[in-house]
Amino acid sequence: MNELLKRLGIGALIGLIAGLLVSYGTNVERFFFTDLLNGYEFQSYDARMRASVSESEEASIDTVVIIDIEQQSTLPVDSGGLGRYYNWPQAYHGQLIDVVTSGEPAAMLFDIIFDPENTFDFDLVNALNSDNSPNDEYLADVTNQFLVSNDPTRFVYSTYASQKAYHALVFEQEDSLIFLYKMDSEPEGYDRPDHMIQLPDDQSNRLPKADRLGNTFPDLLQASVRTGSANFPQDQDGIIRRSPTAIWFEGPNHVYPTLTMAAAMDILGVPNDGLNYDYEKLILTMRDTTGKIVREIPIDEKGRMYVNYYGYYKTFYYLPYMYCMDPEMLDPSYWKGKVALVGASLPGLMDLRNTPVQETFAGVEIHANVIHSILQNEFVSITDTQTNRLAILIICIVLGVIVNIPTKPLYTLPIPLLAITAWVIFTYNEYLTTLKMWEIVRPAISIGGTYLGIFLYNFLIVEKDKRFLKNTFGTYISPELIDQMFDAKEEPSLGGKEGYHTAFFTDIQSFSAFSEKLSASALVELLNDYLTEMTDILFDNKGTLDKYIGDAIVAFYGAPAPVDDHEYWACLTAIKMQERLAELRTKWQGEGDRWPEIVHHMQNRIGVNTGPMVTGNMGSTMRMNYTMMGDTVNLAARLEASAKQYGIYIQVADETYKACKDKFIWRDLDYVIVMGKTEPAQVFELITEIGNMPSGYDKLLPAFHEAVKLYRNQDWAKAIEAFKASDKLEDMFPGRKINLSRVYIPRCEHYKENPPGDDWDGSWALTKK
Repeated sequence: MNELLKRLGIGALIGLIAGLLVSYGTNVERFFFTDLLNGYEFQSYDARMRASVSESEEASIDTVVIIDIEQQSTLPVDSGGLGRYYNWPQAYHGQLIDVVTSGEPAAMLFDIIFDPENTFDFDLVNALNSDNSPNDEYLADVTNQFLVSNDPTRFVYSTYASQKAYHALVFEQEDSLIFLYKMDSEPEGYDRPDHMIQLPDDQSNRLPKADRLGNTFPDLLQASVRTGSANFPQDQDGIIRRSPTAIWFEGPNHVYPTLTMAAAMDILGVPNDGLNYDYEKLILTMRDTTGKIVREIPIDEKGRMYVNYYGYYKTFYYLPYMYCMDPEMLDPSYWKGKVALVGASLPGLMDLRNTPVQETFAGVEIHANVIHSILQNEFVSITDTQTNRLAILIICIVLGVIVNIPTKPLYTLPIPLLAITAWVIFTYNEYLTTLKMWEIVRPAISIGGTYLGIFLYNFLIVEKDKRFLKNTFGTYISPELIDQMFDAKEEPSLGGKEGYHTAFFTDIQSFSAFSEKLSASALVELLNDYLTEMTDILFDNKGTLDKYIGDAIVAFYGAPAPVDDHEYWACLTAIKMQERLAELRTKWQGEGDRWPEIVHHMQNRIGVNTGPMVTGNMGSTMRMNYTMMGDTVNLAARLEASAKQYGIYIQVADETYKACKDKFIWRDLDYVIVMGKTEPAQVFELITEIGNMPSGYDKLLPAFHEAVKLYRNQDWAKAIEAFKASDKLEDMFPGRKINLSRVYIPRCEHYKENPPGDDWDGSWALTKK
């Protein structure tokens, strides 16, 4: 009995220590491990957000409607559109305001930053018409129509007259290098104290700070019923999870609401002094003119609210801009009581953002989610640090007691796994039912740490011989280095050797989606099966395995043992891997419902590059691996990643291609400038070995290469038609979302509108890895 109580006490103590280490040690500011765990917490946050919107339907919300500057509205006038957006007169926006606000919407918000319009053409025509009106009736009508549709005063006048139009402020930070200095006041011509909100200094000073107000059209701001910031901060990983509620303009010490908050305040009847930020409870309280609390919004330490995303892109109702400005196309009464948001979903207008629910998401729809969340009183909340710490300590102590009951904790291995699973299920249920976000990663680590601590405690007591030292050392360095150390009777040392080798990278397409479809055990089984088969091919073709990174395989050829024709062996490995993966897909499909459809269509991508690199034992004196590094390696990794953007599966750089171009079938891919590089690299798609031409490629390759030739000769119109023709020959098998021909078509259209010039080298710069 005493022994059992001792074990229970030790278990509770180890659990307490593990809980304290995780809950306090991983929340130290500027500690790299804290940032790492916060990154994983963000990912778990995003996963729950995606789970909550998985069944959302397109255009399912119509109380907030987006007036979209989309492709149809920007078609040429003779094609039924309004012309290129940047050529639109601002009078169009005035007409839009007049039509929409005549239907009595709750608010009309512009997620667009406007500059003063160039009125040269209008002034010229107006002057000519005033001095000498046309005698021809038709010409007079056309002139008058031009003057009405291009009236530069209409936008400002309509904004003022409607008393429903909200315009965006753009706040900036000081940048003296480009002469953007801190401002002590608003731009001349913009003086609307009623646009500001009134807060005590101890509240306003903790809001996101701005040094400058970058708007250049003060007349428009002055005419607005209210204005507000349209800025969205990104988290460290580039994803927008939070929205400011107000911005502190430091120079004049003024506080402005965000665009959506400004409209929400008017709709809910909240006066300028009706906001109160409680930074201890992390709550923003909104009170109406009677003092009644109308909203309590969870915020972070900077007064930002967490965006409650209601669905994927276009969950909110989108209407084309050109329809909304014409009362004959859309009856203005449609807008009664609705919130109208004017913005752009066109990629060319650069208002696309990365969000937890979708990588490409229109910025205007983020505003829609924010204001809809405020109006519906539905907010995402995050558990505070003290609550998280208490939960971790309780979990660890209880787990430590349970796990340490048997004399061999290995028997209780399922318990921490079940505990982690139960905690994950709890956190998902909490979010899906109450919109409360609990931490997942730190509690899971604390559970694992508690079990590991108890296991090591017992293991250290039982095992005291030299084998323990060897096993412990084996967790820090690779088995190959241990064998090297034993054989040579020396410790491995740091250092590398430069040589001319081939780098090889491969990973599974969209592997993160597999974890959503498979259980943890099934995912491990599938990954082990895949990695075993691919690694066997690598070794059979003289490759050296560097490391596994999740589902990725990193390898190289020519070191530590020299390999003749290492470029050839690397390319052959890539083809053999593709062939073996096709056999695996057939096998998995034959196993029926055991695997979901995503497994049946698994694809992997491969990047290969040859050049100088350093190989050798690298790391620290305590931990090292035989690995590679250098610019050649970086480019190979970029080629593997960027293959996704081309819709191909083996991308090879020019140096590798030159060494074995006569032994394989290739497709001339591109002159590409990958992320992080300034010089273009010629790249190729590796198809297969000579004499093994895939079905249909005998027609596809000549057609595609002819299209590329036209593209590089800047014959854009013919190139577009040629790529459309080659697109019809592409094999769009399941899982392939894009092909190379479809990549080039929008490029040609872009260059057709924006010619690159006679000195163009044919290169294209990728904007993401």
